[in-house]
Amino acid sequence: MARILVIDDSRIARIAIRQALAKAGHIVIEAENAAKGLEITREQSPDCITTDILMPGMDGRELLDALHTRNIPVPVIVVTADIQQTTRDDCLRRGALAVIEKPFERDELLQAVASAIGRDLEQRCHSLTPEQLDALTEFVNVGVGRAAAALNDLVSSHVELNVPQIDVLTIEELSRALGGLEQETVSSVQMTFHGGLEGCAFLVFPQPSALKLVTLLTGDESRPEDLDTIRSGTLTEIGNILINSVVGTLSNVLSRPLRYTLPIYAEEPVMGLLTAQRREETPLILLAKTKFVIRQMQIEGNLLLLFELRSFDSLLAAIRTGWSDKTGAP
Repeated sequence: MARILVIDDSRIARIAIRQALAKAGHIVIEAENAAKGLEITREQSPDCITTDILMPGMDGRELLDALHTRNIPVPVIVVTADIQQTTRDDCLRRGALAVIEKPFERDELLQAVASAIGRDLEQRCHSLTPEQLDALTEFVNVGVGRAAAALNDLVSSHVELNVPQIDVLTIEELSRALGGLEQETVSSVQMTFHGGLEGCAFLVFPQPSALKLVTLLTGDESRPEDLDTIRSGTLTEIGNILINSVVGTLSNVLSRPLRYTLPIYAEEPVMGLLTAQRREETPLILLAKTKFVIRQMQIEGNLLLLFELRSFDSLLAAIRTGWSDKTGAP
Protein backbone atom coordinates (compact mmCIF):
# COMPACT_ATOMS: atom_id res chain seq x y z
CA MET A 1 0.00 0.00 0.00
CA ALA A 2 1.31 3.43 -0.97
CA ARG A 3 -0.07 6.95 -1.07
CA ILE A 4 -0.61 7.95 -4.70
CA LEU A 5 -1.44 11.49 -5.81
CA VAL A 6 -3.63 11.53 -8.94
CA ILE A 7 -3.54 14.82 -10.87
CA ASP A 8 -6.03 15.25 -13.71
CA ASP A 9 -8.50 17.96 -14.68
CA SER A 10 -10.97 15.26 -15.78
CA ARG A 11 -13.12 13.97 -12.95
CA ILE A 12 -13.89 10.81 -14.95
CA ALA A 13 -10.19 10.11 -15.43
CA ARG A 14 -9.50 10.64 -11.72
CA ILE A 15 -12.28 8.23 -10.79
CA ALA A 16 -10.97 5.54 -13.15
CA ILE A 17 -7.41 5.83 -11.85
CA ARG A 18 -8.55 6.02 -8.23
CA GLN A 19 -10.64 2.86 -8.56
CA ALA A 20 -7.79 0.94 -10.17
CA LEU A 21 -5.32 1.99 -7.48
CA ALA A 22 -7.72 1.57 -4.56
CA LYS A 23 -8.53 -2.01 -5.59
CA ALA A 24 -4.82 -2.74 -5.34
CA GLY A 25 -4.79 -1.43 -1.77
CA HIS A 26 -3.27 2.00 -2.38
CA ILE A 27 -4.40 5.23 -0.71
CA VAL A 28 -5.37 7.80 -3.34
CA ILE A 29 -5.20 11.58 -3.05
CA GLU A 30 -6.70 13.68 -5.85
CA ALA A 31 -5.96 17.08 -7.37
CA GLU A 32 -7.89 18.68 -10.23
CA ASN A 33 -4.91 20.67 -11.53
CA ALA A 34 -1.13 20.64 -11.45
CA ALA A 35 -0.77 23.70 -9.21
CA LYS A 36 -2.94 22.08 -6.56
CA GLY A 37 -1.03 18.83 -7.04
CA LEU A 38 2.28 20.58 -6.45
CA GLU A 39 0.93 22.10 -3.23
CA ILE A 40 -0.30 18.70 -2.00
CA THR A 41 3.06 17.15 -2.86
CA ARG A 42 4.92 19.68 -0.71
CA GLU A 43 2.51 19.19 2.20
CA GLN A 44 1.88 15.43 2.17
CA SER A 45 4.89 13.84 0.39
CA PRO A 46 3.05 11.16 -1.62
CA ASP A 47 4.94 8.03 -2.61
CA CYS A 48 4.08 8.42 -6.29
CA ILE A 49 2.26 10.81 -8.64
CA THR A 50 0.21 10.13 -11.73
CA THR A 51 -0.46 13.18 -13.87
CA ASP A 52 -2.16 14.18 -17.09
CA ILE A 53 -0.26 16.38 -19.55
CA LEU A 54 -2.93 18.65 -21.06
CA MET A 55 -4.51 20.67 -18.24
CA PRO A 56 -5.56 24.32 -17.81
CA GLY A 57 -2.91 26.54 -16.19
CA MET A 58 0.20 24.59 -15.25
CA ASP A 59 0.38 21.48 -17.44
CA GLY A 60 2.03 18.14 -16.79
CA ARG A 61 5.34 19.13 -18.38
CA GLU A 62 5.57 22.21 -16.18
CA LEU A 63 4.77 20.06 -13.14
CA LEU A 64 7.70 17.77 -13.97
CA ASP A 65 9.96 20.81 -14.32
CA ALA A 66 8.70 22.28 -11.03
CA LEU A 67 9.38 19.05 -9.15
CA HIS A 68 12.89 18.95 -10.57
CA THR A 69 13.59 22.63 -9.82
CA ARG A 70 12.35 22.29 -6.23
CA ASN A 71 14.31 19.04 -5.75
CA ILE A 72 11.20 17.04 -4.84
CA PRO A 73 12.18 13.42 -5.59
CA VAL A 74 8.71 11.90 -6.05
CA PRO A 75 8.39 9.41 -8.92
CA VAL A 76 5.92 10.56 -11.60
CA ILE A 77 3.89 8.49 -14.07
CA VAL A 78 2.27 10.38 -16.93
CA VAL A 79 -1.18 9.14 -18.00
CA THR A 80 -2.18 10.98 -21.17
CA ALA A 81 -4.25 10.87 -24.34
CA ASP A 82 -1.38 12.47 -26.27
CA ILE A 83 0.26 9.38 -27.75
CA GLN A 84 2.84 11.12 -29.91
CA GLN A 85 6.35 9.72 -29.61
CA THR A 86 7.71 13.24 -29.24
CA THR A 87 5.42 13.78 -26.21
CA ARG A 88 6.56 10.52 -24.63
CA ASP A 89 10.23 11.36 -25.19
CA ASP A 90 9.76 14.87 -23.80
CA CYS A 91 8.09 13.60 -20.61
CA LEU A 92 10.80 11.01 -20.02
CA ARG A 93 13.48 13.63 -20.59
CA ARG A 94 11.84 15.86 -17.97
CA GLY A 95 11.95 13.06 -15.39
CA ALA A 96 8.79 10.97 -15.78
CA LEU A 97 9.41 7.29 -15.03
CA ALA A 98 6.71 6.05 -17.41
CA VAL A 99 4.16 7.32 -19.91
CA ILE A 100 0.85 5.45 -20.15
CA GLU A 101 -1.73 5.96 -22.87
CA LYS A 102 -5.37 6.78 -22.14
CA PRO A 103 -7.59 4.83 -21.86
CA PHE A 104 -5.12 2.91 -19.71
CA GLU A 105 -4.88 -0.79 -18.97
CA ARG A 106 -5.23 -1.43 -15.24
CA ASP A 107 -2.36 -3.93 -15.11
CA GLU A 108 -0.04 -1.56 -16.96
CA LEU A 109 -0.82 1.24 -14.50
CA LEU A 110 -0.34 -0.95 -11.43
CA GLN A 111 2.92 -2.34 -12.77
CA ALA A 112 4.23 1.16 -13.44
CA VAL A 113 3.24 2.29 -9.94
CA ALA A 114 4.88 -0.76 -8.31
CA SER A 115 8.05 -0.17 -10.32
CA ALA A 116 8.12 3.53 -9.44
CA ILE A 117 7.60 2.90 -5.72
CA GLY A 118 10.17 0.12 -5.61
CA ARG A 119 12.79 2.18 -7.40
CA ASP A 120 12.17 5.20 -5.21
CA LEU A 121 12.24 3.23 -1.97
CA GLU A 122 15.42 1.40 -2.89
CA GLN A 123 17.20 4.66 -3.60
CA ARG A 124 16.07 6.29 -0.36
CA CYS A 125 16.12 3.35 2.03
CA HIS A 126 19.70 2.39 1.31
CA SER A 127 20.73 5.97 1.98
CA LEU A 128 19.62 6.03 5.62
CA THR A 129 21.89 8.47 7.41
CA PRO A 130 23.88 7.37 10.49
CA GLU A 131 21.70 9.73 12.57
CA GLN A 132 18.50 8.09 11.32
CA LEU A 133 19.84 4.60 12.01
CA ASP A 134 21.02 5.68 15.45
CA ALA A 135 17.65 7.19 16.33
CA LEU A 136 15.69 4.17 15.13
CA THR A 137 18.04 1.78 16.95
CA GLU A 138 17.60 3.77 20.16
CA PHE A 139 13.80 3.78 19.87
CA VAL A 140 13.75 0.02 19.31
CA ASN A 141 16.19 -0.40 22.20
CA VAL A 142 13.84 1.49 24.54
CA GLY A 143 10.94 -0.74 23.50
CA VAL A 144 12.97 -3.91 23.91
CA GLY A 145 14.06 -2.72 27.37
CA ARG A 146 10.40 -2.42 28.37
CA ALA A 147 9.74 -5.91 27.04
CA ALA A 148 12.72 -7.31 28.98
CA ALA A 149 11.38 -5.73 32.16
CA ALA A 150 8.01 -7.38 31.56
CA LEU A 151 9.70 -10.75 30.99
CA ASN A 152 11.80 -10.25 34.12
CA ASP A 153 8.61 -9.74 36.12
CA LEU A 154 7.23 -12.99 34.73
CA VAL A 155 10.25 -15.21 35.39
CA SER A 156 11.95 -13.32 38.26
CA SER A 157 15.35 -13.63 36.57
CA HIS A 158 17.71 -11.22 34.82
CA VAL A 159 17.23 -10.89 31.07
CA GLU A 160 20.34 -10.15 28.99
CA LEU A 161 19.78 -8.04 25.89
CA ASN A 162 21.71 -7.54 22.65
CA VAL A 163 21.87 -4.18 20.87
CA PRO A 164 19.11 -4.18 18.21
CA GLN A 165 20.29 -4.80 14.66
CA ILE A 166 18.56 -2.60 12.06
CA ASP A 167 18.65 -3.53 8.34
CA VAL A 168 16.86 -2.32 5.21
CA LEU A 169 16.47 -5.42 3.06
CA THR A 170 14.93 -7.00 0.03
CA ILE A 171 13.14 -10.29 0.65
CA GLU A 172 16.13 -12.07 -0.90
CA GLU A 173 18.45 -10.55 1.71
CA LEU A 174 16.37 -11.65 4.70
CA SER A 175 18.05 -15.03 4.99
CA ARG A 176 21.48 -13.44 5.40
CA ALA A 177 20.20 -11.04 8.07
CA LEU A 178 18.56 -13.80 10.09
CA GLY A 179 21.75 -15.82 10.45
CA GLY A 180 20.98 -19.33 11.69
CA LEU A 181 17.30 -18.56 12.32
CA GLU A 182 16.01 -18.74 8.78
CA GLN A 183 15.37 -22.50 8.50
CA GLU A 184 14.99 -23.46 12.17
CA THR A 185 11.48 -24.41 13.24
CA VAL A 186 10.57 -22.14 16.13
CA SER A 187 7.71 -21.35 18.45
CA SER A 188 6.51 -17.86 17.64
CA VAL A 189 3.86 -15.31 18.43
CA GLN A 190 3.10 -12.67 15.84
CA MET A 191 1.02 -9.50 15.78
CA THR A 192 0.50 -7.10 12.90
CA PHE A 193 0.06 -3.37 13.39
CA HIS A 194 -1.50 -0.69 11.21
CA GLY A 195 -1.95 3.07 11.30
CA GLY A 196 0.93 5.52 11.29
CA LEU A 197 3.28 2.61 10.60
CA GLU A 198 2.65 -0.75 8.94
CA GLY A 199 4.30 -4.02 9.86
CA CYS A 200 4.53 -7.13 12.01
CA ALA A 201 6.19 -8.05 15.29
CA PHE A 202 7.37 -11.55 16.18
CA LEU A 203 8.46 -13.11 19.45
CA VAL A 204 10.51 -16.16 18.49
CA PHE A 205 11.77 -18.99 20.72
CA PRO A 206 13.76 -22.09 19.75
CA GLN A 207 11.49 -24.94 20.72
CA PRO A 208 13.62 -26.21 23.65
CA SER A 209 13.59 -22.70 25.14
CA ALA A 210 9.85 -22.42 24.56
CA LEU A 211 9.27 -25.66 26.45
CA LYS A 212 11.48 -24.56 29.37
CA LEU A 213 9.69 -21.21 29.61
CA VAL A 214 6.24 -22.79 29.59
CA THR A 215 7.27 -25.35 32.19
CA LEU A 216 8.72 -22.59 34.37
CA LEU A 217 5.58 -20.46 34.22
CA THR A 218 2.98 -23.21 34.49
CA GLY A 219 4.81 -25.71 36.71
CA ASP A 220 3.58 -28.45 34.35
CA GLU A 221 6.33 -30.96 33.56
CA SER A 222 4.25 -33.15 31.27
CA ARG A 223 5.81 -34.62 28.17
CA PRO A 224 6.33 -32.18 25.29
CA GLU A 225 3.63 -33.85 23.19
CA ASP A 226 1.12 -33.22 25.97
CA LEU A 227 1.91 -29.53 26.18
CA ASP A 228 0.60 -28.35 22.82
CA THR A 229 -2.45 -26.50 24.15
CA ILE A 230 -0.68 -25.26 27.28
CA ARG A 231 2.38 -24.18 25.30
CA SER A 232 0.45 -22.27 22.64
CA GLY A 233 -1.78 -20.53 25.19
CA THR A 234 1.07 -19.58 27.52
CA LEU A 235 3.39 -18.36 24.77
CA THR A 236 0.59 -16.42 23.11
CA GLU A 237 -0.01 -14.53 26.35
CA ILE A 238 3.73 -13.90 26.81
CA GLY A 239 3.98 -12.70 23.23
CA ASN A 240 1.02 -10.40 23.70
CA ILE A 241 2.67 -8.77 26.73
CA LEU A 242 6.15 -8.44 25.26
CA ILE A 243 5.17 -7.34 21.76
CA ASN A 244 2.81 -4.73 23.17
CA SER A 245 5.68 -3.45 25.31
CA VAL A 246 7.91 -2.97 22.25
CA VAL A 247 5.41 -1.72 19.68
CA GLY A 248 3.50 0.36 22.19
CA THR A 249 6.72 2.13 23.15
CA LEU A 250 7.54 2.79 19.49
CA SER A 251 4.04 4.13 18.94
CA ASN A 252 4.46 6.53 21.84
CA VAL A 253 7.95 7.82 21.08
CA LEU A 254 7.21 8.18 17.36
CA SER A 255 3.78 9.73 18.03
CA ARG A 256 2.12 7.32 15.60
CA PRO A 257 -1.09 5.71 16.93
CA LEU A 258 -1.32 2.06 15.91
CA ARG A 259 -3.99 -0.62 15.73
CA TYR A 260 -3.05 -4.22 16.57
CA THR A 261 -4.38 -7.58 15.49
CA LEU A 262 -4.85 -10.40 17.97
CA PRO A 263 -1.67 -12.44 18.64
CA ILE A 264 -1.24 -15.60 16.58
CA TYR A 265 0.81 -18.62 17.67
CA ALA A 266 2.71 -20.67 15.09
CA GLU A 267 5.42 -23.30 14.82
CA GLU A 268 7.45 -23.13 11.61
CA PRO A 269 10.77 -21.78 10.28
CA VAL A 270 11.30 -18.03 10.75
CA MET A 271 11.77 -17.41 7.03
CA GLY A 272 8.34 -18.86 6.36
CA LEU A 273 6.78 -16.63 9.01
CA LEU A 274 8.30 -13.46 7.58
CA THR A 275 7.67 -14.13 3.91
CA ALA A 276 4.06 -15.11 4.64
CA GLN A 277 3.47 -11.65 6.14
CA ARG A 278 5.11 -9.69 3.32
CA ARG A 279 2.82 -8.31 0.64
CA GLU A 280 3.94 -8.95 -2.90
CA GLU A 281 4.01 -5.26 -3.82
CA THR A 282 6.27 -4.34 -0.89
CA PRO A 283 9.75 -4.05 -2.46
CA LEU A 284 11.73 -3.45 0.73
CA ILE A 285 11.37 -4.09 4.42
CA LEU A 286 13.05 -2.70 7.50
CA LEU A 287 14.00 -5.47 9.92
CA ALA A 288 14.79 -4.72 13.57
CA LYS A 289 16.17 -7.79 15.35
CA THR A 290 17.38 -8.30 18.91
CA LYS A 291 18.23 -11.38 20.96
CA PHE A 292 17.61 -11.91 24.67
CA VAL A 293 18.94 -14.60 27.02
CA ILE A 294 17.95 -15.81 30.49
CA ARG A 295 21.18 -17.62 31.35
CA GLN A 296 20.07 -18.98 34.71
CA MET A 297 17.36 -20.99 32.95
CA GLN A 298 19.08 -21.55 29.59
CA ILE A 299 16.29 -19.76 27.77
CA GLU A 300 16.86 -17.60 24.71
CA GLY A 301 14.65 -15.87 22.20
CA ASN A 302 14.45 -13.17 19.55
CA LEU A 303 12.25 -10.15 18.99
CA LEU A 304 11.78 -9.29 15.32
CA LEU A 305 10.06 -6.15 14.02
CA LEU A 306 9.21 -6.13 10.34
CA PHE A 307 8.26 -2.70 8.96
CA GLU A 308 6.70 -2.63 5.50
CA LEU A 309 8.36 0.33 3.81
CA ARG A 310 5.63 1.34 1.41
CA SER A 311 5.55 4.79 2.98
CA PHE A 312 9.19 5.41 3.80
CA ASP A 313 8.74 9.17 4.20
CA SER A 314 6.24 8.50 6.98
CA LEU A 315 8.79 6.45 8.91
CA LEU A 316 11.54 9.03 8.43
CA ALA A 317 9.21 11.83 9.50
CA ALA A 318 8.26 9.83 12.61
CA ILE A 319 11.92 9.22 13.47
CA ARG A 320 12.78 12.88 12.96
CA THR A 321 9.85 14.15 15.02
CA GLY A 322 10.28 11.59 17.78
CA TRP A 323 14.02 12.26 18.07
CA SER A 324 13.46 16.01 18.28
CA ASP A 325 10.68 15.68 20.84
CA LYS A 326 12.67 13.36 23.11
CA THR A 327 16.08 15.02 22.88
CA GLY A 328 15.35 18.66 21.98
CA ALA A 329 17.56 18.23 18.91
CA PRO A 330 16.65 20.30 15.80
